[in-house]
Amino acid sequence: MKFEPGFDIAVTSDPLGFKYGKEVFGPSPELRRLDSIRPSLRDASCSGPDPVYAIAMDVGLERHRTVLLQRNLLFGVVIFAAGRLGDEPVRSQGHVHKVSSHSGWSPPELYEIWTGHALIYLQESAADNPGRCFAIDAWPGDRVVVPPGWAHATVNANPKHPMALGRGAIGNMASFTKK
Repeated sequence: MKFEPGFDIAVTSDPLGFKYGKEVFGPSPELRRLDSIRPSLRDASCSGPDPVYAIAMDVGLERHRTVLLQRNLLFGVVIFAAGRLGDEPVRSQGHVHKVSSHSGWSPPELYEIWTGHALIYLQESAADNPGRCFAIDAWPGDRVVVPPGWAHATVNANPKHPMALGRGAIGNMASFTKK
């Protein structure tokens, strides 16, 4: 299935990133390097693709920019490299969104899978006792909600192909830093 995100954006895998079409705004992608996620890997000295993924937050149609800002809505895009990180799949570093100053709570997030095969791992807490845990198998067109305050990580479930997704949330860039 080819998923259409609803606006003119192209995902690139060499190099990892995005090309914005006419009337689409967005920053240059931020590259997450292998060295930045090493502390979360089973084998911190492993080899693997570098960068591991590219992310751009605050992306959308120019005609929606004012409304997105007024409503504190944020949309971003991510592409994960093909390959493996040692014996682990390519993935994001697990994280919990910091509490947003405008709402007083950690923002929920909606993932929309565009290409590839994703596993979204969620746990109720980042503590030693994580509470409820879920691994959601997602394909192009699937949407997955990350509840407020939940620890989560995104995994590229197919090492032979890159995986891309859109992500929307209530908040601003300050809400999307590691807690």
